Amino acid sequence: MKNFQAAFEITNVRNCPFYIQDECFLLTDKAVELPLGRSSCLILVRELTGLLFSLMPHAATRFAQQRDIVFTCGGCTGLIKFKLTDKPVVGHAGKHAAALAQNPASVISGQIEAIVPAELLQVFHMHQKTGRLILEFDNGSARVTFREGGLLAARYEDFDNQEAIYAMLSQKNGTFHFIPGLPDALMKTREIGDFMMILMEGLRRLDEGE
Repeated sequence: MKNFQAAFEITNVRNCPFYIQDECFLLTDKAVELPLGRSSCLILVRELTGLLFSLMPHAATRFAQQRDIVFTCGGCTGLIKFKLTDKPVVGHAGKHAAALAQNPASVISGQIEAIVPAELLQVFHMHQKTGRLILEFDNGSARVTFREGGLLAARYEDFDNQEAIYAMLSQKNGTFHFIPGLPDALMKTREIGDFMMILMEGLRRLDEGE
């Protein structure tokens, strides 16, 4: 289903290190938009991605039968409960997404400290961008090639493609810039795999490593 989105509001918090009550986040078929300025909780992202498949069939009814369901995320030291809402959501990666939408031909750059690699990849996937994302980390550089939001190639240190994506997700410091456009030869290259499947596997590995 195209243009799927479901907004959630946190109704109860107990010792959660990331979020507070009344904050909202957005789940779409391409990304998870977290509260502005909040870090990504990998456990919550995994829980939301699991909800995507169960909620998709009910999007046409605006989740009429799911409005009273209380969802729970409690896989770490804390716990949060959340419900579907109609409140507007401003995502953690919103300023970068807005920049892409307003000026799609420009070179987008920024600090990894402001948007972690997992969220950054989701921005370019969600907006179906074509070009090269270049990341400069403290211990080396990485390259990710997109075609209309799909992953064509990735390289980081000695890793290629999926393994490169998995390795770069743990990085927390550095810079990035995105250069739009690709040569015609690359436009016919096969994708390395499904974006969300690769991202979720990387987040799972990162979660287990931590």
